[in-house]
Amino acid sequence: MALAGTALAVAIALSLVLTLGGSEQLRSSPLTARIARELIDEKGASSAIVFVADGSRRYESTAAIEGLPVPKPDQLFAVGSVTKTFTATIVLQLAAKGKLRLNDTLESYLPGVVKGGDKITIWDLLRHQSGLANVTDYTDWLIAAASNPSLRPIDVLRFAVRKPRLFAPGKSWSYSNTNYIALGLIVERVSGHPYRYELEHRIIRPLGLRRTELPTASQLTDIPDASGYNPNVVWSAGGIVSDAEDLARFYSALLGGRLLPASAQAELKQTIDPMSSMIGVGARDGAGVFSYPYECGTGWGHEGLILDFRTLAVASAEGNRVAIILERGAIPIDQSMGSQLLCEKL
Repeated sequence: MALAGTALAVAIALSLVLTLGGSEQLRSSPLTARIARELIDEKGASSAIVFVADGSRRYESTAAIEGLPVPKPDQLFAVGSVTKTFTATIVLQLAAKGKLRLNDTLESYLPGVVKGGDKITIWDLLRHQSGLANVTDYTDWLIAAASNPSLRPIDVLRFAVRKPRLFAPGKSWSYSNTNYIALGLIVERVSGHPYRYELEHRIIRPLGLRRTELPTASQLTDIPDASGYNPNVVWSAGGIVSDAEDLARFYSALLGGRLLPASAQAELKQTIDPMSSMIGVGARDGAGVFSYPYECGTGWGHEGLILDFRTLAVASAEGNRVAIILERGAIPIDQSMGSQLLCEKL
């Protein structure tokens, strides 16, 4: 009996270790449950995952419309433009190591590819001030590109730069995925490695992100109903897949200063006022992140939209608390939800 009791105790202890994974056990909270249900019942999402990392504590609630399976907590998700925060982080890391300068021009790294590239700086690309047309605004081309397995990121850039410029570099602001395709190509030119390699070796492996990758195939077998996805179309601007836990770990590390030195951290948060309602009232654009004026302080993060996947990732100023919303249905996520998840009692 003693041996059986000991074995049972060991089994229970092992179960707890596997469950906790170095943090407190994942649980729901009234706040995450309320927002998950609101996304379904009031906002029109078909499924939703609401996740908050608060120090070592993890809270998550999931929901779906009747007839659809409720998503699992570790459901893989196409996170769209949240990819831009990863790309900007790599660029800032390279700059901190002296591999490039943020005032360098696009022409100096991709000579002859972009007409007028000698007037566009890396800063302009990071903060959407290049004036380059947004490649994803061209729906017919986008549909054809999604089914083209031989499409390369350089092909995407070459298509976009043939379109009319929106303004002279540095003179205004307009959100453009083209900027971050160009940044991914600059990363490859500077590092001598594929963007995917730099992503893995600079962020994914150091942080132990187990569910984050830039896929190489258009078929996402672990993500239901993701037809039409081609990672080479949006690539370093929007191609990453991840889950809520990994995204929270990334943003916590980034805002907590564990991925960038202090000087680069300041550059990350060097914002401009885009004077655009598309990113929310009072929001400002930094290097791959937006700042949001919440009641409890500034939130830092990014939204993502690809196919019918919509993501919100937002963190407190020092990364102590991170909120992730992953929903299907592509309904707009009200920034008040991010504010509630960062500011209210869980």
